[in-house]
Amino acid sequence: MQPEARPEAFLLVSLSGRGLAQAAARAGRIAVGMDGFADRDTCDLAPLWQRLPLDENGDLAPLGLVEAAARLSPLEHCLGLVYGSGFEAQPELLNRLACGRQLLGNPAEVLAESANPMRFASLARRLELPFPEVQSAPPADPAGWLAKRAGGCGGIHVREAAGIAARRGVYFQRRVDGMPCSLLFLADGREMRAIGFNRLLPAPAEASGRWAYAGAVALDDAPGGVGPAVQAAARALTAALGLRGLNGIDFVVNGSGWSLLELNPRPTATLELWDANPMPALFDLHVQSCLGRLPVALPKPEASRAVAVAYAGETLRVPAGFPWPDWSADLPRMGTLLEPGDPVCTVHATAADANAAEQQALSFRQRILERLSRHGAVETDRTPLRPGRVSPLLSTTGRN
Repeated sequence: MQPEARPEAFLLVSLSGRGLAQAAARAGRIAVGMDGFADRDTCDLAPLWQRLPLDENGDLAPLGLVEAAARLSPLEHCLGLVYGSGFEAQPELLNRLACGRQLLGNPAEVLAESANPMRFASLARRLELPFPEVQSAPPADPAGWLAKRAGGCGGIHVREAAGIAARRGVYFQRRVDGMPCSLLFLADGREMRAIGFNRLLPAPAEASGRWAYAGAVALDDAPGGVGPAVQAAARALTAALGLRGLNGIDFVVNGSGWSLLELNPRPTATLELWDANPMPALFDLHVQSCLGRLPVALPKPEASRAVAVAYAGETLRVPAGFPWPDWSADLPRMGTLLEPGDPVCTVHATAADANAAEQQALSFRQRILERLSRHGAVETDRTPLRPGRVSPLLSTTGRN
């Protein structure tokens, strides 16, 4: 009997891959993948899925990753490599992973350019985009400054600058107060097509940092009338960097206008807010735009959607048979030990307008934490925590 032939499939790699796996499934595409969590629902979305080790900074550990990809997705069966978060701090790893595969996304050079704070600030000035002051040395007066990790993602690495010393990979950015927002868009290397604006939710008290990614709500338009200017910025960045596929930019809106914070030259966590009817499958639109084909126009979703990340406020162990609701995702496996500040799961809500969707998502987040607390709280004086918890400033751990 001949062995069953392995089907051709896309290879998905990300710190957290559930969003990409879900997008591929909605498009009806076969995909295999690797990420740092291998959550239950992620594994259910793909015929093969592997958990990757993370290094001491919470990044994808390079050792063995390329070999694992070769076993999971041999070159002759790979339809293309689609990547998410986790490569900003090590773009050379993306080059190794993409060798012999069709890269469906921005090349490593674009990642390196956008993740280098000084080079990106210089690009923003050249394009006359509003961008906060950045420097590599601690400011003489740290009030109003933030310390960030170059290439960090998920927001957990962001801290107030006071007391943070200069070190490799850390830079300082002047804080811009206001409403944090983002824009998800498609690009074909020359032009862009906006998918939608989002308002980012504030981090809850349980999160390990004030700027940790906590979810988002899809908006009909950018607040404060800044939508055209933000789209013009995305268009300018697309032309300057040759952006392709799904990308996102984070920005802040306040009484003075708006300010660009960063470019994410890859599919972002807000992908799932927009990948719903009547929107065509965003996975396919990502692939097509990487190949130079943008859609002429895109429809608006039929309802408002929001997602919120639940963070553990106490030590929890996921109990056997825990009844995860159908509005939850990124589901940790039975027996997983969660420390205070760890992401627990993501909750989803759909409502008639953005405010109602946000309130429903926040209610769902509270409900799931209360349920877990009743059934999975751990007596910390008798149960050891996982060793080696990473300093929040240096960590990029998170499912988004």
